[in-house]
Amino acid sequence: MPFLKVNGKSLIVNRFKSSIHYSPFTIHLKQGFTLIEILLTLLIILAMVSILFSASGTFVSSRNVNLQGIATKIASREIENLRNMQYSSLPPTDSISDPDLSKLPAATATRTVADYDGSSKIKQVTININWIENGASKQIKLETLISENGL
Repeated sequence: MPFLKVNGKSLIVNRFKSSIHYSPFTIHLKQGFTLIEILLTLLIILAMVSILFSASGTFVSSRNVNLQGIATKIASREIENLRNMQYSSLPPTDSISDPDLSKLPAATATRTVADYDGSSKIKQVTININWIENGASKQIKLETLISENGL
């Protein structure tokens, strides 16, 4: 094989092919991507998109659970406050003001106190917490009975 010196480097010239080889490595010039490179890139992009969608779905469901937990806490706290009162001093049906209501979007809370089955010795207490989430109305409703003798 004939050798050729260019800029102090030994080059091997092949008579059968029109390519120049640097000793000991071959220089290849690429003009695009192979099919495997494209498929691997698409696979990586699909994996990243699926992770993004699953993470956003988890965020939405955890927010829903968080808001329901806040509403349940407000209603439970109100029921416990009513149970700690004297039966004769139970408040009438009215709206509830609680500092945690500001954590719920467009929230309202109401308390309904009524005689249970026409008996003046048992009161049925219903706590309704309403809020708007993603344009849909959500509600938590807790009910309990409070007796004159302490149920």
